[in-house]
Amino acid sequence: MDSLFLVRNGVPFDVAFSLADEERLAWIVALGTLDGREFDWQRMRWKDAT
Repeated sequence: MDSLFLVRNGVPFDVAFSLADEERLAWIVALGTLDGREFDWQRMRWKDAT
């Protein structure tokens, strides 16, 4: 699912599916942050928008 999220956000298919786990997480957090979300690095999950 992570790689599909990247593809949906414009990352080329071959790049999205060739990233190491840590690098893929970094891309996902970067894209999510651009969308206004906030990532909790201690809990390794997105913070709830409350």
